[in-house]
Amino acid sequence: MNDTKSNLVERTLAIPDLHQHWIDSYYTEDDTFYELAFDYITNILKAPENSVLLDAGCGNCAHSIRLANRGFFVKAIDFSEAVLEMARENISTKGLEGKINIQRANILALPFQDKTFRYILCWGVLMHIPDLEKAITELTRVLKPGGILVISEGNIYSIQSMILPILRRFLGNKKADVKKTPSGIESWGTTSAGPLLTRTANIRWLIKQFKSRGFTVKKRIANQLTDAYSRVPSRLLRNLIRSFNKFWFRYIKIPYAAGGNILILQLEKVE
Repeated sequence: MNDTKSNLVERTLAIPDLHQHWIDSYYTEDDTFYELAFDYITNILKAPENSVLLDAGCGNCAHSIRLANRGFFVKAIDFSEAVLEMARENISTKGLEGKINIQRANILALPFQDKTFRYILCWGVLMHIPDLEKAITELTRVLKPGGILVISEGNIYSIQSMILPILRRFLGNKKADVKKTPSGIESWGTTSAGPLLTRTANIRWLIKQFKSRGFTVKKRIANQLTDAYSRVPSRLLRNLIRSFNKFWFRYIKIPYAAGGNILILQLEKVE
């Protein structure tokens, strides 16, 4: 059954319009938050100059570019050839062809040997993958012992996650095919490109999965407190929401109420 669902998601993600919608919603205005976040992440990693990092599910390579600008060589992979075309153009515009290498690959069957990478980023990717445990196993397989995995996922216990269902009921906008699972709340939405799974993660369950595979949690911090700016028409209101997100990240960082969480996980070394 997961194979069928995975195929549905893969067909949807093959359509460029969906990726362009995400780019327009999250990356085309003020990106100061992401600059702050990746400054923080690279400071925690303390990686040697020119370390190689796998960006698993790179999208248009916005984060690969941030990492390349901070001294990494990036292996950027995504399943969607449509978004990789956008990524190539993005990288070329920034003049970073020598720092970022792009390859089409499926996170459920990574084309790399065991223990290949010292650093992996997987940002906002697992939420769209039906076979979540298989993806986690693959990320674990290609990470070196002692290596670090950085993931960002939605948070089921955030203020936003608790308020949105109430607003939908109040407005008479019930979302179809919503299911609560141990891994979080899964919903299948209809996009212009086709059906798409979005999972708001149970972060405690996610941490438990990684710990069972030999990881320890180095850091758990807030991502954005809310992504409501992507849903409002007013530029002024969008800017206010983004400013509050930056304030929360810069001065508070408490993850439990935040709409998204960042986990920095380290795989145990084998003695």
